[in-house]
Amino acid sequence: MKRTILIGLIAGIAGLAIGYKVPKDKNFGYVMISGRITNPEQAGKYFAAVNDVVIKGCGAKTLTVDYETDVREEYEGPFTVLAQFPSKKAAQDCYAGD
Repeated sequence: MKRTILIGLIAGIAGLAIGYKVPKDKNFGYVMISGRITNPEQAGKYFAAVNDVVIKGCGAKTLTVDYETDVREEYEGPFTVLAQFPSKKAAQDCYAGD
């Protein structure tokens, strides 16, 4: 019993020490957008604006654009974009328009 408590205490302290040392602001933020394109002309205009605002303005990086997403869990549609931001806060700020 004492050994179990001691091991648990050591593991807890080690976890806190490691967690404290890991930089919290070095995590990326990710945004996934999925949907269905019903008006390709309007979608082209939208994506051009998104490129200027989100990619250039917020520092995001497009990881993938898929027009034929393999849909298995009943979400909006066969179009998916995955973008990476410098941080989770950067993704949230970009969404909020800050």
